[in-house]
Amino acid sequence: MPNIEEQNLTEFLQDVKLKMANITFSKDADINEISDFLNESHGKFIRSQVIYLYGSNLGIKKERLIELAAASELIHLSTLIHDDIIDEADLRRNKPTVVKKWGLKKAILYGDYLYTKTFKTLNSIENHEIASVLIDCAEKLIEGEFIQIRANNTLMTIDYYMEVIEKKTAVLFSGILHCLGIYSKQNQENIDYLRDLGLSFGKAFQLNDDLADFNDSSSTGKAKFKDLDEGKLTFPILIVLKEMSQQEQAEFKGQINSKDFIAIKEQINERGGFKKTRAERDDAIDNCIEYTSKFIKLDNLDNMKKFLRNTLLA
Repeated sequence: MPNIEEQNLTEFLQDVKLKMANITFSKDADINEISDFLNESHGKFIRSQVIYLYGSNLGIKKERLIELAAASELIHLSTLIHDDIIDEADLRRNKPTVVKKWGLKKAILYGDYLYTKTFKTLNSIENHEIASVLIDCAEKLIEGEFIQIRANNTLMTIDYYMEVIEKKTAVLFSGILHCLGIYSKQNQENIDYLRDLGLSFGKAFQLNDDLADFNDSSSTGKAKFKDLDEGKLTFPILIVLKEMSQQEQAEFKGQINSKDFIAIKEQINERGGFKKTRAERDDAIDNCIEYTSKFIKLDNLDNMKKFLRNTLLA
């Protein structure tokens, strides 16, 4: 039986979904059809969970948290739609992507529609500093996509990849925690801590997702070998490639191109790629816990640690 905190979180996420539905409602039937589909298949609303759990501990009004969560989820959702277009992806969470189900033209237009509705929502927020932070996040998300496209697999390195993680994943977590700092009237030092907490959370979140790509089953809802199948070089692969000779790299990339996924997984494991990725992820989780302890009351800290570990460990 769920405890009171879990019930409150469930109710909050339902409120966020309703807010998103109201924001995205249109007189156009096609737009509403896509919105309804996405609202039911959007995932776990991790960003909203972060906003609720940290925001409620910081004493921020629920209405502000709902508005911030809805805007953040819509920014995230619009980037996913455009990512799927760029990657030519057919599935997300074992369901058809917008581009697969409705075609390229409608997918592009709907992604743009979400951005316009998000910015309209941000414009209505009384505190314009909140809008400025989230708009800056959206800008960096797009920059991250350009970096990823430009680097491609031939130029992708660990340093490039960590920059992609920061801009495509971590920056939005950092931004929403920054907003919570503004709403709760934190001083600049504490706001900086909250931003760093978000960056560490985003880093751990993405590295955990990289590991989940090789798992038979995971809590992420991600299909096994999805990244590999799309030819993406993620952290476990890049950390192994870094230590290979040129000939070994060529042979390893040949296995990727031929989609010999079992052999790839075995090589990564033998060369310590998974172990090193877990260590990098765990360091980021430890940073999250350290930053969290600066803001969360002692009697709530164990629950927050549990949330971090449950969310960031595959």
